[in-house]
Amino acid sequence: FKSSAGGDSRACASILAPSPFVKDARVISNVMRASSASPRAHRAFPSHTARKTSREKASSRSRAVAAASTSDAPGPFGDDRNLLVVGPGVLGSCIARVWLSNFPGAVVVGQTNTDAAHDGLRSVGVTPRTKDFGADDPTATRRFPYVVFSAPPSGSEDYPGEVAAALKYWDGSGAFAFTSSSAVYKNEAGEACDEESEVYEIGTNPRVDRLLKAEKVVLDAGGVVCRLAGLYHSERGAHKYFIKTSSLDSRADALVNLIHYEDAADLCFAAMTKGAKSHIYLGTDGVPITREAIARVSVESGVYGADAAAPAFTKTDGPLGRAMSNSRTKTELDWSPRYESFESFALRQGARDSYAPWNAPTRSRGWIPAGARHV
Repeated sequence: FKSSAGGDSRACASILAPSPFVKDARVISNVMRASSASPRAHRAFPSHTARKTSREKASSRSRAVAAASTSDAPGPFGDDRNLLVVGPGVLGSCIARVWLSNFPGAVVVGQTNTDAAHDGLRSVGVTPRTKDFGADDPTATRRFPYVVFSAPPSGSEDYPGEVAAALKYWDGSGAFAFTSSSAVYKNEAGEACDEESEVYEIGTNPRVDRLLKAEKVVLDAGGVVCRLAGLYHSERGAHKYFIKTSSLDSRADALVNLIHYEDAADLCFAAMTKGAKSHIYLGTDGVPITREAIARVSVESGVYGADAAAPAFTKTDGPLGRAMSNSRTKTELDWSPRYESFESFALRQGARDSYAPWNAPTRSRGWIPAGARHV
């Protein structure tokens, strides 16, 4: 689909990512023209004639973008479209690229736990900061019209508290989106499951408890929740694990529900720009597939080499999983998956997407932040 800005929301599928320095140059030029109306932005460019190294120039560009995003007066940045991504891992950085493709005048800030991926984020046009940023950070007092929380619950002792802390950066306009999981749904006996299906009760499972409690924090604040099925792309997901494992203690016929990272990013974009406040949306391609079939079509695709082999599934009992569909989400958000099913992705499309190894030479260095979690 096309956004109201006319951009292409399939930005993650674009192989040649535009240079962020082109955007930065345009941003700096706009700031200089608006400096009389925005003294703070003007102070972001100290007057000097000393020769700078390439690293210093890059740092200056990053500071200019960040300083401009803190300007009190709406200016050349389209402040009503600025975005904060809390947890810009694989999914979060993909959402950021979709956002910048649709709103090229926006400033996107990525908040991380450490600075390990900051250079990579800068290379795709995202201004990075750590969650323990100091008062002197140019974005310290900034609140954003759009915020997406895509950090995983692992590694957090108080996940709902982390989400609540991120809500403080939202100015209440636009949207706040939380990327949750379809694992919160209760039915696991192979039944049909959609947005309205029953979820587990609090106290059933610690991981699900963290998700449901975090969801409540967001919904009570007027945000949107995107419950996502199993995420994958050509190089990440259940299929990569299956074809490298000789034996798995699970059912071959158990159902798995999937959604491609690029489709999940598009869905989150649609939820923030078209969704209703305090609503839950479900992200899945709507074509459940068995574990055995995931492994089989991955091998049959021929993409993963001669050593790829389907594992032996040794269990014959246990949960069958869910058969998920999301017609309400598709209708309300005017969204549909580009990758219609995993089988189609593997066999008809040859597992070709923007993450595939053969596309690596054409991607920006920060296309996938180093050490990014599978979220």
